[in-house]
Amino acid sequence: MEAIEQASRAEIEALQGRLLRAQVENAWKNVPFYRQRWEAAGVRPENICTPADLPKLPLVTKEDFDQDLIENPPFGSYQGNARPVRIHASSGTTGAPKPFFNTQADLDRIAELSARRLRAQGVTPNDLVQVTLPFSLYIGGPIAIEGAMKLGAGVLATGTGAMTPSRQQIAIARRWRPTVLCSTPSYALRLTEVAREMGLDPARDFNFHMIYVTAESCPPETRAELARRWNARVYDNFGSVEAAASTYECRCQCGWHISEDAYIFEVVDPHTGEPFPPGKQGALVVTSLFREASPFFRYRVGDLVSLWDDPCECGRTFRRMSPVKGRADEMLKLRGISVYPAAVERVLRTFPELGAEWFLVMEQRGGVEEIVVQIEAAHPLPEQEREGLASRVADRLKREIGIRLEVEIFDPGALVSPEAAEGRVKARRIIQRTPHSPEPVKNRE
Repeated sequence: MEAIEQASRAEIEALQGRLLRAQVENAWKNVPFYRQRWEAAGVRPENICTPADLPKLPLVTKEDFDQDLIENPPFGSYQGNARPVRIHASSGTTGAPKPFFNTQADLDRIAELSARRLRAQGVTPNDLVQVTLPFSLYIGGPIAIEGAMKLGAGVLATGTGAMTPSRQQIAIARRWRPTVLCSTPSYALRLTEVAREMGLDPARDFNFHMIYVTAESCPPETRAELARRWNARVYDNFGSVEAAASTYECRCQCGWHISEDAYIFEVVDPHTGEPFPPGKQGALVVTSLFREASPFFRYRVGDLVSLWDDPCECGRTFRRMSPVKGRADEMLKLRGISVYPAAVERVLRTFPELGAEWFLVMEQRGGVEEIVVQIEAAHPLPEQEREGLASRVADRLKREIGIRLEVEIFDPGALVSPEAAEGRVKARRIIQRTPHSPEPVKNRE
């Protein structure tokens, strides 16, 4: 454990103040996007001295970046003038991908944070890590690889099923005996299914002692299912292009520790933007403390979380963040009831008869807007069993989220998102259905 992870609150905030002042001064001089907004808000660098001063700065949204890209093509004015060595981009599940520059120093710092995350979860130089994330504009794959390498562990960079077919992924894991699997929750579930289709027992026939999941929601039910099937400890890892390797679970698995020597997290009212105190759920806002290129100041990530100040049994003093309830921009309203995809998934994962792929489809039925849950079965089912299972799922959804949704169950492999078909990491779980919407993509890996 690093010394900073056990520092006092006063020591952490003093360090954050020094780093924040340097970041603000750099942005004022070199990043027109922020200087223009701060001048319009009547704020100058000397007004921002400590983390407590952050609410003086205006919030920034993805729509602000979108508009900046239109006004200042091709990369926008939010990048700054530092020369990038690598460009990453948001995954595009909530809009067009947005590019973000990285200098070598930025990437080195992110690798250190990723290594910290892996170390806290028990990865050592003796491990061999199979990374089944994409190698693309998305930063998650490179983060996992470079963090493992920084730690001294070995890496098998097999990529997604679009890069290395799933049966080949399983064959590699069986033959070369990696000890850590790095994946999205949905693809880890898919690999579970493929291993069983190949006549293998994931818990018995492989060497994984840990599964590192990221990039998607991983409800407790999904975590428990993966842990049971693979006989491995499962760690959920929150992050984004804007907050790369910003948090990590420790062995206690009671929330995410925030790397507060690299980021400042705030929680604000989703409607007014007013800051919330620790313990109150709201929209996550992120400020970076190290970036030479593409710095972030009070960026609204959109996830609904709360922050915790109470100490963790592991001894780390970094603040912790709660599991993500959902995204403020993904909440659906049906007959006055709020419906979050993450809450639906928690219910779906309690049914072992159901498979990994699922969607919420919003469509008009008889002139009334409805939300339909579409999900694959884990195994082919006779029509009568399928109908009975759909009814039980709908009943449990009614009890858990307060509204009855129609449930449609498909054969294994019948559903796949356009994102997965293209090899992108995150699947858009909400589909707006029109009369001319395409049919689901079939025959996925």
